[in-house]
Amino acid sequence: MGLRAVAQPLPRQWGVFRLSADQTAGLAVNNPIRFNIVSAGTLSLSSYTITLPAGRIFRLFAAQSFSYSSSGGSAQTAWFNVGTGQYIGSGSQNIPPANPSTWSDQPISHAIINTSVGPASVQLRINAVANANGVFASYSFAEVMEIS
Repeated sequence: MGLRAVAQPLPRQWGVFRLSADQTAGLAVNNPIRFNIVSAGTLSLSSYTITLPAGRIFRLFAAQSFSYSSSGGSAQTAWFNVGTGQYIGSGSQNIPPANPSTWSDQPISHAIINTSVGPASVQLRINAVANANGVFASYSFAEVMEIS
């Protein structure tokens, strides 16, 4: 019985991304949530964009909490593939709760992306908004994990 060489699998890529401060600017349709800190992981981040290496499948997950100037505010977010110019996955609807507070809970934006054809650059973007005046840094994050 002979030995055969087997290549070790590449380590899984992942990342946790945060805001360094509350986001109060750029709260318009098609603008990104301005994640600017890599809290942990192996993935890179530049200009609010997460770069995903080729040849893998990733799960993208994000939650954010908006503040509003009135109880009639709302915002929607979804993952955006910068290379293809398309929104991907399921978006989230952020609305103030039915109480005197004018800030939202943390709904989830989720997507799966296959980079078998090459690396991909993704952002979490606002795709609808009304009366938003901020995104809370302490309650907002994105996680990206290689799943295959």
